[in-house]
Amino acid sequence: MTGEFSRRSFLKYTALTAVAVAGSSLLTGCSGYAPVQHAVGTSNKVLKVVSTLEQVECTATFTTFKLVVKNGRNNALDVTRANFAVKADGYLAYQNDKLQVTSPDALSHQVKKGETVTYYVTAKGLNARTDGPVTLTFYPDLEYSEFNANWELTADALKSTT
Repeated sequence: MTGEFSRRSFLKYTALTAVAVAGSSLLTGCSGYAPVQHAVGTSNKVLKVVSTLEQVECTATFTTFKLVVKNGRNNALDVTRANFAVKADGYLAYQNDKLQVTSPDALSHQVKKGETVTYYVTAKGLNARTDGPVTLTFYPDLEYSEFNANWELTADALKSTT
């Protein structure tokens, strides 16, 4: 065996190295991005969509979250009830009769680039002050559900909203 390295061998091993590096990056996958806020009045920015939890109203039989969504993306967002979830200990409101989403701005479900729309997300059968901690999740794009905005609210965090 000689100490020379031919051009052909060099290209072959370079290609093998490139394939190995590309293959290893596929194994790591994509973990997503899900920021968590812990207070009313805070914002999350996910996939160029800014969502702000402006208000929480609690009664003995329901909890309503006022969420303001501003689209910074080029394409419009389709926002329906499926884009929201409310979780607490032993409680889940996600695409079922426990969850109601309304918007006084428009019910077209399309949020165009630069538009700001207010949504009222109501979780029936949940009192966030007594059944907490409660987590509100907003999925800006259901195709990329691993990217979401979360607000985890304890009873102490909700005391300041009264």
